[in-house]
Amino acid sequence: MTEESQFVRGSASRKVVKAARWILVLALGLWALIFALYFLLNSPLVNSAKLHKYSEVGYVIRACEPVVSEIRSVLSFRTTFHGFDFLPLMIATALYLVMNFVDSCSLRLLIWLDARSQKRLLKAPRAKIQLAEGVSFSSTSTGKKEGRGLLGRLGIKPEDEREKLLREYAEVKKRLEKTKQRLSFLSVDIVGSTRIKVGQDPLASEHLFREYRVLLDGIFKKFRFRAASWTPDGVMACFPQVDWGHRAAKELLKRLPAFNKEKNQLSFPIQVRCGLNAGEVLYDESTPLELLSSHVLDITGHLQKAAQPDTVLVTEEIYNELREKKGLVICPNEVDGHKVYQWSLEAPNAVSQAG
Repeated sequence: MTEESQFVRGSASRKVVKAARWILVLALGLWALIFALYFLLNSPLVNSAKLHKYSEVGYVIRACEPVVSEIRSVLSFRTTFHGFDFLPLMIATALYLVMNFVDSCSLRLLIWLDARSQKRLLKAPRAKIQLAEGVSFSSTSTGKKEGRGLLGRLGIKPEDEREKLLREYAEVKKRLEKTKQRLSFLSVDIVGSTRIKVGQDPLASEHLFREYRVLLDGIFKKFRFRAASWTPDGVMACFPQVDWGHRAAKELLKRLPAFNKEKNQLSFPIQVRCGLNAGEVLYDESTPLELLSSHVLDITGHLQKAAQPDTVLVTEEIYNELREKKGLVICPNEVDGHKVYQWSLEAPNAVSQAG
């Protein structure tokens, strides 16, 4: 038996089971409803005399009475309470339970048939090749394309799945494009953080780094940062404007001397290196900053690594965007092919050579 005939046979079996499922479920459900109506018609709460004039009521009674009488003659336990017969209700309940059981079993059988058909297709080399290649296409008189080979004979159109994937891709791309925005990123790390911790009191080191984070958090909040991602000795912060990131970096450098004098009990002062960059990224508030992947962030990190202790490095593009350029001087070296400018406390009044 070929792979195609196995697939067709599996499909035919599924159709038979599906049809039998609906027939049995509908038949059992209908009879459960009929016996429930018969029970209500015999209820003392219903005026059966008025209802018996309808022909439909007569059909229900004639259909149910023989069954009820036969079951009553077979059953040995009592089904009548205070002159009211509950046997029709019991029959309706039993039919309803059987209906649910049949529905559940047939559904499990359909799932098993689907799994078996898929397993056969995956094991069939020819079918796998045809499914992977998407077979060939030919134009029909209506202008639509029909699949040839196994998929075409089964009435499956490979281009339908392809078009669905393309639509989903376009929708995802459209949603991502809505998150695109221009942001600035400031990368800061502590110079020689490992050396600072070696041979020092562990509790004093832990306390100092906690105080340092408190200092940075306060500065970032002052300049309206959007998010921050921390490492043991560094941080990447996001700002809505380039000037706010630049001002945050300068304030950190200005406050470090007093911080070292008041908070630092270790043998070495804390020094930092800063890199500032900006650009368009796909970002929203639900995205953790550490999961953001962009060339903009890569350059930011490279600027920070190339910076001297207690300095801020920015690219020429960022330099041209800044409103306050005072103190920025051009550096002889480039970073990732970009001309860079440096700001430091040592030359706060220096004038940029680009002027």
